[in-house]
Amino acid sequence: MKILLGGTQDIGKRKEQQDSFFISAPGFGRTEQTDWSLLVVCDGIGGASFGKEAAQLACETFKGFLMTEEEIFDVPEALLQAARYANNEVVSFMIRKGVRTVGGTTLIVALIKNDMLYWISIGDSHIYLFSDTGLKQLNEDHIYAKTLDAAVERGDIEKTVAENHPRRDSITSFIGIWELKEISTGKTRLLPGTSLILCTDGLYKTLSEDEIIDAYGSDPQKWAESLILKTIQKDREYQDNVTVAIATVV
Repeated sequence: MKILLGGTQDIGKRKEQQDSFFISAPGFGRTEQTDWSLLVVCDGIGGASFGKEAAQLACETFKGFLMTEEEIFDVPEALLQAARYANNEVVSFMIRKGVRTVGGTTLIVALIKNDMLYWISIGDSHIYLFSDTGLKQLNEDHIYAKTLDAAVERGDIEKTVAENHPRRDSITSFIGIWELKEISTGKTRLLPGTSLILCTDGLYKTLSEDEIIDAYGSDPQKWAESLILKTIQKDREYQDNVTVAIATVV
């Protein structure tokens, strides 16, 4: 089994690029030789202090934690440890900067070893699995909407109130939070012909799932570039930073 990797990003219409990503391929700075592939994507919290720095620090810390390991025997535990380590580093950074308000970054990671995918997710960036059955989001969004929808089911609030709540899209878990409780993880066996797409909300809030599929190309780098181009061509007034990382199994 061979893994092809690709990825790219664009600043959108923001003043600063607050997304950060890493792909363990030679073209993206990889020098270590391992028997696994790693994709990391972080999205600094918009409107908060040091979002750019938080995303860069989380990405570099997570990558560094794993890439120094010669062999990873327990991948799920290694991902959890790396996430907690990255969280501690970002929290410490915020303390040194004297930040008193909420600040941090989302984090999504895919590690492919042999034919197994292991992933971890914190925040509202997305991990998709693309196969002959279509596009499927693997992770869940850590946003306040889940709390609101649960309240609707209990009959505590009206559905219209939940759907129009001003904090509905606010993230409830991120790297940089004092106590990291809400973490999503998973694993699945990968088959030839399948692809993984990791992206920030700058992509999935602009392109529909059908548009993501329509941009498909067998070369993950060209596919990623096509997705970015389609996003920018939408010409949204407040287009967010957008980052895409793709792994294709051949």
